[in-house]
This record gives sequence, C-alpha cells and structure tokens, in this order.
Amino acid sequence: MSNSDRKQCSVIDALVVSARSDRQAFGRLYEAYYERILRYCLRRLCQRSVAEDVCGEVFLYVARNMRSFRGTTEQDFRRWVYRIATTEVNAYLRRTIRRKELWDDALQKNLLSTRESVNHDESHESMDWSSVYQAISQLSTKEQAVITLRLFEEMPYDEIAQVLSIRSGAARVAYSRAIKKLRGLLSADSAEAGDRTIRRV
Repeated sequence: MSNSDRKQCSVIDALVVSARSDRQAFGRLYEAYYERILRYCLRRLCQRSVAEDVCGEVFLYVARNMRSFRGTTEQDFRRWVYRIATTEVNAYLRRTIRRKELWDDALQKNLLSTRESVNHDESHESMDWSSVYQAISQLSTKEQAVITLRLFEEMPYDEIAQVLSIRSGAARVAYSRAIKKLRGLLSADSAEAGDRTIRRV
C-alpha cells in the first residue's frame, strides 16, 4: 500500500468513528461510498432508477444505524455497507420476482456496457458482454452476489465472507461453483470472451 493510500485509509478510519455522532463526518463518508454502492446495486439490478432507489434505502439504513455501528476502520465500514446493500438488493429481487426481467430489459436497451462493469482495458473490447450478462442473469441471487463482489468489485474472499455472513472457505467454494455454473451457461460463441474475464480473478 502506498503512502497516499495509507493516508486515505487513515482519513476514512477517522470518519467512520466520527460519523456516529457528527453529521458532517457522516456526509463525507456518504460521499466517499455512495458511487461505489450505487455501482454495485446497478450491476445487480441493471436499471439505474431501481439501483438508485435501493441505494437510497441502503444509506437510509446506514444513517439510522450508524450510531450503534461498532466498527472502527474503513474496512469494517466497507464490509458493513456492502452487507446491507446485498441484503437490500436480494430483498428487492425477492419482492418483485423480476430478476430475469430486469436483466432482459437492461440488455435490450443496451444499459449494460463495459464501462459500467469492470476496469477498462484492451482485453474487454472484444468481449460479448451481452452473453456474459445473459448467463449471469440465470444464476441465483447468492451466486450473482458472490460473482459481482469478487469479479467486479475485486473483493477478497474474507471480505466477501463478511458481506454474505459465511466463512471465508465457504465464500471461495461458492465463487468457484458459481463460476463453474456461469461457464456452463455461456454460449459457445461467448465462452472464450467470458473465460478471459473470469480468469482475471
């Protein structure tokens, strides 16, 4: 970790503690994490208006419960807020029973793109993202969560375990099984492109 990264973490660590009782500190913490959590919600829900609504619910919950949050570091807060976001996303999908419809609609309207998905590099130019997303849409909510957290958010297994309230080893197994299932779902034409994405992790 570079000196600048250490300083940034130290600043956010201080905000996490201060945000329990200081509205200004909470506002800065909100600004630091809103786009990250919105992006995560968008990757899970595919439609920006829906993702924004769910993201709003996430931070409403955070605001209501920040005073009782006992974490003291940026890593503690990150795990907590992603866990809340995962719970809210899954709850939305269960309530609406619209996971497949959301994915299909987003794909038809070309709402999902490389820019919305992963860090851009040359290897992503030739990927058939439509096929990859179609395959992901057929996974369970837990499988979608573990793939999104690991593949797109680049989260280590121990943090995924904290987010999903499972053991670290179970997170690794869940991801391995989800990736195996995803590879099996990818069409022959898009399998090579999808595998290039998957092998990055």
